[in-house]
Amino acid sequence: MTPTPTSPTSRERILAAALPVFLEHGLAGASIEDVCGRAAASVGSLYHHFGSKEGLAAAVFESALSLYQSSVLATLEEHPSDAERGVRAMVATHLRWCLEEHPDEARFLLFHGDAARGATGVELAAANRAFFRRVSGWWRTHVAYGALRALEFDLAYAILLGPAQEFCRLSLTGRTTIPTDQALPVLADGAWLALTP
Repeated sequence: MTPTPTSPTSRERILAAALPVFLEHGLAGASIEDVCGRAAASVGSLYHHFGSKEGLAAAVFESALSLYQSSVLATLEEHPSDAERGVRAMVATHLRWCLEEHPDEARFLLFHGDAARGATGVELAAANRAFFRRVSGWWRTHVAYGALRALEFDLAYAILLGPAQEFCRLSLTGRTTIPTDQALPVLADGAWLALTP
């Protein structure tokens, strides 16, 4: 017997509806009524689950960031012992996640993230620490045997994904028409060459 798919909860519907509303109107311009109308949920339900519009924006931010971080960590797990493949795969994961798989979430993180982050709590801070601990652990493993430059991790991370991040900004705002598949090898080469000793 085929299991019956479960319907999304009101919390899930509100969270899913909030993303396009925030992207269309911005955090300041979006109304709770717009979100609830799109989610077919009551205003009371939104306040029950998120406390406020700011709380909802924080939840959208946390959901999108968690999705992104899971993708990056899965990529690193596929390349535990090959520094070059790991670096190139991380650039590919970043570009594909932002431009092909989750462009709306990427737009939210890139263009509304600063406003939404202010309402996030200690859970996000803990999740970020855990994420960067795992990524920096992967990095330091390869630094230890000389495959990657012995840089401060913040610098290494900026070199690794900074150019790809800027390309995503240009692409998501329509300021470049270069296809992802054309940009990827150039940006991956750049990251690898900049990070090798």
